[in-house]
Amino acid sequence: MAGEWMLHQMKARGGNQSDYSDVVFGTVQSVKPLKVQISNQLILTDDFITLGRHVTKHKEKMTYHDYKNDADITRTEDVIIDESLRAGDGVAMIRQDGGQQFYVFEKVADEEV
Repeated sequence: MAGEWMLHQMKARGGNQSDYSDVVFGTVQSVKPLKVQISNQLILTDDFITLGRHVTKHKEKMTYHDYKNDADITRTEDVIIDESLRAGDGVAMIRQDGGQQFYVFEKVADEEV
C-alpha cells in the first residue's frame, strides 16, 4: 500500500522532527521589513519568507452576470484584492524541509469581516 511505503520511506530517512516540513504559526511583527515571530526566541526576516498570493495585494479577473431590460449581460474586469499583511496579523506557514525557508499561505484569526 502507498501509505505503508511512505511510512517506510520516512522511517528510513531518519533525522530529527525539525528536519521535515511542517505547518507553523506566527505573528507579523512588522511589514517593512517583513518580520514574523514564531516563538519567543525566533523572529523570521524576509530573507527566509516567501509570501503566497492570498496574503498579498494582487489582481484577479472577475466575471459578472447582470440583467438589464431582459438582456443577459456578462462583463469581465480586473479587480484588485488587497490582503496584504499588517503588523499583528496571525499567519499560517509551511516550514520547508530543513527549516530554512517558510511559505506564508494564509492569515489566521482575522477579526475583520
